[in-house]
Amino acid sequence: MASNLPSKIQCDVMISFNSKDLKFTQKIAEKIEEQGWTVWYTRPEMDPVEALSKKGEAILSCKMFVMIISKDSCKDSQFADELALAYISNSTIYPVSLEKFRDISPLLEGGMKLMLARINWTFFFKPEIYESSLQSLLTSMTENMSNLQPQLDPTQVSESGDINFHGMNVSINFDTNDENNYHEDDIGGEDEEGMTEHRRPIRPLQTRQTGLKYDFWDRNFDNKSEVPWVEFKRKFETDYHDKIVKQYSEDRFKFFVNLIYKDIFNLQKTVKKSQFEAFCEGNPDADMHRFYNRLQAYATGYHAMVEVFNMSSSLRLTTIQNLGNFSFPAVVQGLSKMLKDADPNIRAVATIALAKSAKNKKATVDRIMGMLDDEDRLVRESACLALGYLKPGTKAEEVVADKWRNDPIKHVREAAEVALKRMGGDHAAKCMQVTKVLASEMEFLKQPES
Repeated sequence: MASNLPSKIQCDVMISFNSKDLKFTQKIAEKIEEQGWTVWYTRPEMDPVEALSKKGEAILSCKMFVMIISKDSCKDSQFADELALAYISNSTIYPVSLEKFRDISPLLEGGMKLMLARINWTFFFKPEIYESSLQSLLTSMTENMSNLQPQLDPTQVSESGDINFHGMNVSINFDTNDENNYHEDDIGGEDEEGMTEHRRPIRPLQTRQTGLKYDFWDRNFDNKSEVPWVEFKRKFETDYHDKIVKQYSEDRFKFFVNLIYKDIFNLQKTVKKSQFEAFCEGNPDADMHRFYNRLQAYATGYHAMVEVFNMSSSLRLTTIQNLGNFSFPAVVQGLSKMLKDADPNIRAVATIALAKSAKNKKATVDRIMGMLDDEDRLVRESACLALGYLKPGTKAEEVVADKWRNDPIKHVREAAEVALKRMGGDHAAKCMQVTKVLASEMEFLKQPES
């Protein structure tokens, strides 16, 4: 379910599509609206610039995210960005494919495959199945809408400071992991010609329908309370390497192992059963593959968050702006990294978003103060306004006052003056008093001699 972000755009359903699939999108949107739900998608009459600025808000605020998958949309990098943003917003995702799965699967980039791996698809690849597929889709959406729980405050985090995506707490470290640029094998099998129901391209491994809690640890380590990491890794490779490589790729297997070592076991050379059980959160369904299924869900959330902070499409600027509404540690970390982005527009927006997200954390204030020396005047303006918003104290007042006095760009000096007025500290008050005195003296000097 989507986060309850402050937004001008509030919708039940957001539809993502390629412009070449507009007619189908309009047809589906009309049917969804007939259910009494508000639908947002980029309509032909919308101003392109305005539509782009609102798209990110719509994705973040929607309850259900419908993505129209076609050979054209798979070629669009923004399509993957929108999916990642919907995933981290905890919206319920509905992939709607205009092609057979065997035809569309080779066109999906690796991250999209992972994010869509455990989600039901609906297919509309021939006219004969349109009505039955539509009914299946609407029935599923209706059930989902009736089961939605009250939305959570987006600033809430788990006790560990992680972000919760679809029931899984995910911890992201942007400094030690870069899981981009990998290639994956195709997933899934063949479509049936008459398929009208939802399809799940990759299912979780089958659970064991008994009362025994016989999982990865029990079958490999029996009653041991801890084992060396190298032994745990070797057993995991024995059990799951071939499956992961078949469904994803060798690189994806390495990515999974890296997440286990870094995120789940905190780089410890000895793996404790208590850590393992904490990650699994028990095994109420006696699932033989509870650990792997949890790991797959964790990896999906991790990838989605990294994808959002590495967007290359035009959606990126709007997304960064909206992420300022989150105070999750991973968001703060990602925004901090963006302060070094090559694009000054990204640096400027990230500066403001970071101030909103991280509030008065000392490290955040120091980073934003550093942006006052940026070569781009818009970034310096943003830094002044961000510090005015934070009101962090005397040191910040002094550096902003320096910009107010000495920056060569008028707009930066004006932004610094606005910030000083908001700060309201002793140093800021002195600066404002100087401004008043100078203004008074200048007004006096302008008066004609009597």
